[in-house]
Amino acid sequence: MIKTKQTKKDFSSIYVPVLGGLLLLAVFFIGRLTSQMEAMKKGVGGGVVVGQQEAAGAVNIGPVGLKEMASDLGLNKNKFESCLDEGKFEQRVKDDLAYGGEVGVSGTPTFFINKVMVVGSQPQSIFEAVIDYELAGGNWDSPTETVASLVDGDPQNGEVTIVPGEIKKGVGSIRGSDGASVKIVEFSDFECPFCKRTIPTIEALFEKYGDKISLEYRHFPLAIHASAQKAAEASECAGEQGKFWEMHDMIFGVQG
Repeated sequence: MIKTKQTKKDFSSIYVPVLGGLLLLAVFFIGRLTSQMEAMKKGVGGGVVVGQQEAAGAVNIGPVGLKEMASDLGLNKNKFESCLDEGKFEQRVKDDLAYGGEVGVSGTPTFFINKVMVVGSQPQSIFEAVIDYELAGGNWDSPTETVASLVDGDPQNGEVTIVPGEIKKGVGSIRGSDGASVKIVEFSDFECPFCKRTIPTIEALFEKYGDKISLEYRHFPLAIHASAQKAAEASECAGEQGKFWEMHDMIFGVQG
């Protein structure tokens, strides 16, 4: 009996403090997790919730944020908010999405440089090689050395695809000259980080080629991006008041 009591005493002296320490540790981590979740909800640290994602310095493209942008652009408040709330351009955005799927778009950004499809945020050199070849009247059925690597079946070279038919144009908002020799159609998503990453490349192309190129923006809001559809509609609502590209830049967080 004496031995049994001693064993119980030893057990208590060893395990009770250990269990107590584990309990305190659990309380600490639960408290820390709760604090982090609260910080995410409030956007602590300069981040703003975009859809369901937290990104440092991101732009709020929820309905409230879009209306604030419209106000900053000096748009007619009532007209813009009515357009956005009533979904005036919802179907137009969905039509772009459907057409994009028909012509082979599966992700963003996707560009059609005349009949050449360039997928993703490719290096500027890829765009320039295609544009230069198009301006020179090159034949993609028998490509020269300058572009042969782009159609050799090796994706390591920055592969492009030659589409069989003409891409429908004159539907979206267009930047550049109507008489441009090379017409670029972009399918994009306002919540896509790769689309934003391509903007400096497009700016550089306009700087280099000027009126020789034009850019037409078409919508392709991905299902995984909760705010992309409404952001696309907002850009069209702004376009109705003559400020599509200004809203485009503001949604993407591009400094003017």
